[in-house]
Amino acid sequence: MTYVLIGCGNLGEIILNGFYLKKKKISVVEKNDKIKSKISSKYKRIKTFNNFKEINWSEIRYIMICVKPKDCKKILNEIKEFQLDKHIFVSFVAGLSTSGIKKCLGSKSKIVRIMPNIFISSNNSATAVYMMGFEKKLKTKILKDFRHFGILVEVNQEKKIDFFTAMFGGGPAYIFFILEIFNEIIKNNGFSEKESILLLTSLVEGVEKRIKENSFNFKLSINQVASKGGTTEEALKFFSNKNLLSSIINKAIKAATLKSVKISKDLDKLF
Repeated sequence: MTYVLIGCGNLGEIILNGFYLKKKKISVVEKNDKIKSKISSKYKRIKTFNNFKEINWSEIRYIMICVKPKDCKKILNEIKEFQLDKHIFVSFVAGLSTSGIKKCLGSKSKIVRIMPNIFISSNNSATAVYMMGFEKKLKTKILKDFRHFGILVEVNQEKKIDFFTAMFGGGPAYIFFILEIFNEIIKNNGFSEKESILLLTSLVEGVEKRIKENSFNFKLSINQVASKGGTTEEALKFFSNKNLLSSIINKAIKAATLKSVKISKDLDKLF
């Protein structure tokens, strides 16, 4: 075994599924019997444990923490008893700072914070990685070991994780929210749900292909669609009126970022 995942809730299972599909060696510690039973039946190759005493820690390289924020301190204090100084701790817990983890595990512990989104299993997650005090060779190894997530971006300041959580952790939900609005508009104009989803899928796939082109430019692409005096230009006038749409989106991302900062401060008080 190389990886052990502690906690297998919604995000935990998404992470587990990504490792499982890539046939990476991973085990799971899950104290909830119902979740543990579900994992055991769904992922036949995965070993599941109820507690840390059952694990052969000499086989483990990465200890991945994916529990609820309120359970972090208790879990970290339990892990501390095993004196795992040579292991790398990887936290997926939103708002849990490296300083908070070190207060439990000790100042010499190796801590990595990773903030992915739900697209891990399809290798399309936009993922932030924060590694404090690691030499370059080890950083390269860590990025390689988690590259199956998708695009990994190393951030040099931990506070950037708050923005990344807001922008890319929640990003899929924002896109789905906008697409849901389009879906309702399409249906209200006489198309079926099936037709709407089919048309929206084609639209999103076309946009994705255009973005991946080497010479892609947002403003140029908008101008190529919006003929002067045409229907698209008319809609864009509403979108850009007094920058209202841009302002709303900026305020929403800022609110999510501030929420991440607040969660982090509240968590730090527990340590």
